[in-house]
Amino acid sequence: MNTKTKNILKSIGIILLLLSFSSLFFLIFNINRETINDKQYLIYYSTSNLILLGIFIYIYRKALINDLSFFKEKYFSNLFISFKYWITGFIIMFISNLIITHILKMNIAGNEISVRSFINISPLLMIFNTCIYSPITEELAFRKSIKDCTANKWTFILVSGLLFGLLHIITYINSPLSLLYLIPYGSLGIAFSYTYYKTNNIYSTIAMHAMHNAIAIIVYLLGVSL
Repeated sequence: MNTKTKNILKSIGIILLLLSFSSLFFLIFNINRETINDKQYLIYYSTSNLILLGIFIYIYRKALINDLSFFKEKYFSNLFISFKYWITGFIIMFISNLIITHILKMNIAGNEISVRSFINISPLLMIFNTCIYSPITEELAFRKSIKDCTANKWTFILVSGLLFGLLHIITYINSPLSLLYLIPYGSLGIAFSYTYYKTNNIYSTIAMHAMHNAIAIIVYLLGVSL
């Protein structure tokens, strides 16, 4: 089996692990979602995320150590490039969300509704889930693992970005129009993918991903309407 095939299989395994780990955790420990309240669910869910975070860090420990040293060497350059592409992705995300919610009169994305409801239950747990767990695991799964599979720039950027977007809407698709939410989430994913391609450093996208989620939480907690 050649290296490319191994990387493809590894990438598929990593993404499947990301998608299924919490369900496996609940199954192994015989936790029935129907018999626990939302606060208990969030605690169990956050615990499974903490375990998976540790697994991902262990799997990619060498890459994380190597990238950290290079990130420190070009700290300001990496952050400038990351911020530049994040702004582009954010603008597209913001405008497309406005069109979806104000012109097409659709609700905000189901993923956003879910996140907001859990922030109301436990802001601290959701800060961990959205600002630490998600940026690290999702960037390793959708940026690092996929880039290891292909040397083609646009194949990587589009596959990585669109899969990232699909992850955030797939469980909330209830009509063909729901696929429109792929535009805002996919645009942000493509911005992160382009950033990773330009910097070749996973901390560049982890930092921007964490910053984006932190801003979203702060804006929501402040009650600001965008």
